[in-house]
Amino acid sequence: MKFKIIVLLHNVNPNKKIMKKILFIFLAFTFGSKYAFTQDSGENDLKNFRFGLKAAGMLTWYKPDDVKKYTSGGVSARGGYGLITDFRLNKVACFETGLQVDYDRGKLNFLTEKDTNFYYLDKDGALIAKSDSAAGTIKYRVNMRDYHTTYLTIPITLKLKTPEIGSITYFGQFGLNASFRLKSRTTDDVNSVSGLVIGGHSTQTDLLNTKDMNMFRLQLNIGGGAEWSLAGSTSMVFGLNWYNGFSNVLKLDSEYLFRTPSNGGVASKQNAKSSCIALTIGVLF
Repeated sequence: MKFKIIVLLHNVNPNKKIMKKILFIFLAFTFGSKYAFTQDSGENDLKNFRFGLKAAGMLTWYKPDDVKKYTSGGVSARGGYGLITDFRLNKVACFETGLQVDYDRGKLNFLTEKDTNFYYLDKDGALIAKSDSAAGTIKYRVNMRDYHTTYLTIPITLKLKTPEIGSITYFGQFGLNASFRLKSRTTDDVNSVSGLVIGGHSTQTDLLNTKDMNMFRLQLNIGGGAEWSLAGSTSMVFGLNWYNGFSNVLKLDSEYLFRTPSNGGVASKQNAKSSCIALTIGVLF
């Protein structure tokens, strides 16, 4: 194409210099405009507001504050899902928030030789706080508790993004997760107790424990990932985040657990943080 243009210009009559100049200006404008449009097309696809959906697989655990009373029961696999909203601040930064449902899980081992914890169950398996007055109640000593708690979480993060490399944009993010407890149930490894005699071992499942959990949870949210551009502003999102808990997810004075009768049957003290590593996959529009 360039060769043909050069030949045509070479064959133009010298008396038509004005036409040559006009043709040069036209060509410069045409190719210059095309180049500018190509350079800016990616920027034109950026939006000040984007939204999307996500799903997450999580490895969760509890970290007890007092290791003389409790130890962590290890890592559990859970999940979550939610809505993503991005508000663009400039070409490289955006404010990301949303709404997500997190299914949290954590296990605590109770060190019975240090601080024995008891509770009562009635004949229907409902927890009775610090009381054995109802007929048919059974007293249990807790050895291990497996917490299953559902949270409604609002992530509040700053996301910093690279320019698009090929069709991929990389990002890092930093902020907080503010969570509100919805409901909680536990599975307990216990021994029955009669007087001073420790009886047989059993597992108590699906115990309602909502009142023994704090309403609010805070976690530090640090992570990074990539956006793979599909078309226009639509992209697939892949992220890996660490949620480091720094608030007590348990009520400090338990509603249900109490210490040995020799200590007056006082409420057990509880303190544990909930943390997790989350792998997220989503779509942004």
